Amino acid sequence: MGFSLKKTEFGANIGILSYEYPPYFFGGVGIHVGELTRSLAIGNDQVHVFTANVQESNEQLVKNVCVHGPPELHYQASNDFSAVYKKILTNTTVAAMVKKQFLDGSLDLLHSHGGLIQLAATLSKQSTQLPLVMTAHSIDVNRTKPDGLSVMMEKNVVGMVDRFIAVSKSIQEELEQTFEIEPDRITIIPNGVDTETFKHQNADDLKRKYKLDDRFVVLFVGRNDPQKGVRYLVDAVRRLQKDIPEVILVLVGQPDIYHDKHILCLPHVGKHELIKLYSLSDVFVLPSIYEPFGIVLMEAMACETACIGSRVGGIPDIINHNRTGLLVEPESGANIAEAIARLYNDPEKRRMMGKKGRERVISSFDWQDIAKKTGEVYRQALN
Repeated sequence: MGFSLKKTEFGANIGILSYEYPPYFFGGVGIHVGELTRSLAIGNDQVHVFTANVQESNEQLVKNVCVHGPPELHYQASNDFSAVYKKILTNTTVAAMVKKQFLDGSLDLLHSHGGLIQLAATLSKQSTQLPLVMTAHSIDVNRTKPDGLSVMMEKNVVGMVDRFIAVSKSIQEELEQTFEIEPDRITIIPNGVDTETFKHQNADDLKRKYKLDDRFVVLFVGRNDPQKGVRYLVDAVRRLQKDIPEVILVLVGQPDIYHDKHILCLPHVGKHELIKLYSLSDVFVLPSIYEPFGIVLMEAMACETACIGSRVGGIPDIINHNRTGLLVEPESGANIAEAIARLYNDPEKRRMMGKKGRERVISSFDWQDIAKKTGEVYRQALN
């Protein structure tokens, strides 16, 4: 069942602003926006996605979804300033598209996602005066290595936002502490996972491909970023090599800088192969130092893989300690090694955690439920 924000037969026109959108994305924001957009569009509401990283689509690939993007971006990547220039150009381009759509009379509300698009949100709010909802996927100033432009854009937009959505309890606390946002303006709505796509699959072909048949596989999936804490996971596996000689750490999304027979780096894999990697792994570990949520944890749990995560940010919102996985203190290879060894020595515990993990993501992180809760926030912003 869908929902409608207005008591009309046509529903509302929602404007989604995002730097990332499938098929071009580099993190959780792009995944979230793609899934949320499709789920929102199941009702009578018309969803307009404004992004400068995807070319405009004249045909609706999904019913009730229109993707607005420029034919192409004209900029020269000539020096260090070019990255900042691209971000600013992207934001002004998105803001111009929003204003055009508004002047055509078909926008009722704006919803921005991620620090990289908040200049466009500010400009769009100023030009349209429409209600603005902002999903805080992270708080950029609190990152391990903050992006200066994103920090500035985020600081400028918060005073214009009508309603905030935080993807975890920790992000709600960061909004309150960093920007002094009143708690009654913030709603916690988590990320979701498509459990029809992410589910346990036979992966014998991948085991043969990567010679993993007789190995105890520890998996990590994430971008090459210090805040992901990969160095502590590498330290943990090296601590275990003597006692668990068959252990192998598979790092997806990481460059091969280790030259270690116990570490396999796969910088790029497709979704189909990723699901099989989740499925064949004995343990999935997310050793982050700062982690607003952790979509990869839900993907691993959906594939019935026992998980270990550091006790930071949104990770405790996902892992129910000792039931669907194990929580460890951050920045400690020794703590991670101890948790991996515990699961290595208890195959039945791993199996039960995998089963309970899938049950948890099905019950708590369903996209239709997330879309319904998002619709309630829209109603609050419109009233």
